[in-house]
Amino acid sequence: MKTYKRRTYYIKNSAQGKFIFRFVLTSFIGAILAVSAFNYLAYKKIDSVLYSMRMPKVSPGGLLWNEMMYTNIFVAVFILIVFAIAARGLYNRVHGPLVKLTRDIGKMADGDLQSGVTLRRNDEFRDFAEELDEMGRNLNERFRRISAMVDAVIVETDKLGRDPGGDEAVLAEVRQRVAALEDAIHTFKV
Repeated sequence: MKTYKRRTYYIKNSAQGKFIFRFVLTSFIGAILAVSAFNYLAYKKIDSVLYSMRMPKVSPGGLLWNEMMYTNIFVAVFILIVFAIAARGLYNRVHGPLVKLTRDIGKMADGDLQSGVTLRRNDEFRDFAEELDEMGRNLNERFRRISAMVDAVIVETDKLGRDPGGDEAVLAEVRQRVAALEDAIHTFKV
């Protein structure tokens, strides 16, 4: 019984790790920015209140409400921009290889088994492309063998046709079937 090794066909673990690291790092930087900006704005507000020597008629929570809102809006916009850039990078890293895979699989579906699947060395889906390439090579080899068998049948049929004792009706049927088989094989670019 053949055992199969689990393969990573979609996104490599290193790409996932990098994306998670960037996500955590961006979140951490955003949190530091939020706390720093809030501390700065709160310090300025409290300093101005203390300098004026009179306490405004607001609750302590209301005193820093505007500063907290400005800080949260600023950090949210910053994080959205960073995540948009990261998402675009991930999209570019995955989209290009998928377009190439789609194009090359389309060629294989049209019968071109020799072209194979071409991806760059560091592209995602590299393992998947190699498996498809191997499948194409195997199919190509099988069709070459079938083509060689058809050629042998044609040779034998021609010999049968030259034999005066051969049955012409059977011979015509064999030739018709061989021609249909040849047409089917020629749909592949072997």
